[in-house]
Amino acid sequence: MKRFSSLYGFELRLFMRNIINVFFVLFFPAGMLLLFGGIYGNDPSPVFGGYGTIDVSTPSFICMITGVTGLMSLPMTLCTYRENKVLKRLKATGLHPAEIIGVHFAVNFFMTLLGIAVLMVLAKTVYDVQMLSPLRFIVPVILLIIVCIFSIGTLIASLFNNAKTAIGVANLVYFPMIFLSGATIPIEIMPETMQKIAKVLPMTHAVVALKGVWLDKPFDDYSLHLWILSAIALLCIGLSVKFFRWE
Repeated sequence: MKRFSSLYGFELRLFMRNIINVFFVLFFPAGMLLLFGGIYGNDPSPVFGGYGTIDVSTPSFICMITGVTGLMSLPMTLCTYRENKVLKRLKATGLHPAEIIGVHFAVNFFMTLLGIAVLMVLAKTVYDVQMLSPLRFIVPVILLIIVCIFSIGTLIASLFNNAKTAIGVANLVYFPMIFLSGATIPIEIMPETMQKIAKVLPMTHAVVALKGVWLDKPFDDYSLHLWILSAIALLCIGLSVKFFRWE
């Protein structure tokens, strides 16, 4: 446990020194929130079913944060470490492979929660955002989304040994998910064709599911999306275990 804690502290400091990751996890979602709030306010709108823009955008931005950590930071770190033989050297210290992977999951998980906390405090303080369901219903959905998105990122790191290739693939996965799923631009205002395309993206299911529980919609309205997220997570975890290489 002491070795895990020491490595965790070291990796967390490295993460905090990565200005790009910190910006997109902590500040970019907050900036988007302020931008949308400044343009549209948070008055009830028929476009969003009687909810305000910030009410429906906040859960979407939470999904965006999971994309930054799970699809960009996590695979980038794992692939870079493997290419530079850092993973091999860490194994030589006696650390169990599960500890090494667990540290990176823990660091990105912590930063995801920190980004969500910053976003929530800002949304509540500035716009009095509505969260119509109790936290005991919302938190499990957020955790499922994190597991799903992180599993996709781990699969990317497992399939591509070259860091540059993995980062390129991660970008190809990340940007369509972020901009077409409703995680940044509300899917309700997208053209119908784009909404149909968005249905194939895992992030879309995350956004719809989190919005559903966030706004206290009937469970049947978003239960299918929860099953899809669970299936994607199990599939990606299984494939990651099969294909992951330490060097």
